[in-house]
Amino acid sequence: MTKIYECGACGVITEARQQVCDPRELENKHAYCGTPPESGEMCQEMKEHLAYVCGSCGRPAEQAELLCKPLLTG
Repeated sequence: MTKIYECGACGVITEARQQVCDPRELENKHAYCGTPPESGEMCQEMKEHLAYVCGSCGRPAEQAELLCKPLLTG
C-alpha cells in the first residue's frame, strides 16, 4: 500500500514525503479529503509542485487519485 503524507504546516497531501516541509503519514487517505486544510497558506516548496485541488473541499494534492473531486490548478 502506498503511503500518503500531509504537510503539518499547510495541509498539502502527497505520496512524495520529500515534497512537504512537515510530513505526517496518514493512515487512511479518506481521512483528509472533505476536511479543510489546517491553514490558508501553502509551504513555498509546494506552490511549485501543486497540481490538483478537491472540487468539494478545496484540499490541495499532488496526485488526482488522492481526492474525491480532483480539479487541475492554474
